[in-house]
Amino acid sequence: MLDEVNLRILDILSRDASRPFVDIAKELEISDATVHIRVRRLMAAGILRKFTIATDNMLLGYDHLAFIGININEGSADEVIATLSQFDEILELHEMYGQFDLLLKIRAKSLEEVRDIVANKIGRIPRITEAELMTVLKTIKEEQMIPLKKDIADAASAAAI
Repeated sequence: MLDEVNLRILDILSRDASRPFVDIAKELEISDATVHIRVRRLMAAGILRKFTIATDNMLLGYDHLAFIGININEGSADEVIATLSQFDEILELHEMYGQFDLLLKIRAKSLEEVRDIVANKIGRIPRITEAELMTVLKTIKEEQMIPLKKDIADAASAAAI
């Protein structure tokens, strides 16, 4: 399913999801119908989940980024995850193995808003036993997708054999 053409389509869309299929087809020297069919198949397979935008959170005023490590009562993961998933401020929620049971990524407009999220939302969930706030001082790199250049090269090499 993930041949060189599909990987190149994903790579192009990862850089600009608004890029017209006709432009992608020209770049890849295939028909726009082929691009359309392949994108539909990638979506049906769940590989391509949605087309979205990337915003500059700082310019939107959401310049406070923090991670929260959480430990919970044994056997309560599903319940706590379901509750945390309802909060819009939580951008990422990861179940972990190690120091924390869960790791959350949150964004807010101010330290007061961070405090409100921690104290009045997360802190009120009964099954949480411990929470540690880690405030980000500066973000150097923040990506949403792994670059596919190596995968494209590997697929091209495999196709040439």
